[in-house]
Amino acid sequence: MSIDNFQVQLAASRLKQVGLGLILAVIAIGCRTSRLSLAEISRDRVGKTAILTGKVVRLAPLVDNTAYQIKDSTGKIWVVTTQSPPQLDKQIEIKGKIEYQSLPFADRELGEFYIVELEQLPLEDSSDDF
Repeated sequence: MSIDNFQVQLAASRLKQVGLGLILAVIAIGCRTSRLSLAEISRDRVGKTAILTGKVVRLAPLVDNTAYQIKDSTGKIWVVTTQSPPQLDKQIEIKGKIEYQSLPFADRELGEFYIVELEQLPLEDSSDDF
């Protein structure tokens, strides 16, 4: 193998490594989970994952799941979970998928956003500001 051929192969190998690193960086940035207030939930975020913090204000047992409502200083939202529900009046932080249930009625949209809980996270700041 000549020195020129070896240098070309070495350069190609480095280029592949840099390209792979860039692809992984783009994937990591695209998969980042946003920390949102409840007021920031909108139709353009449906299907996306978010981290939410709030106080549990209502519990509602369902057939195979449990729903609970959390409240922050900007609003309230229902969360559906297959796990054990959190305690009422407890400040929690969750990672969940934003969903929307459309309810068209008499030329009006009465739909509502809700969260499908993916996991409950350890609460870093346990202040009860909400």
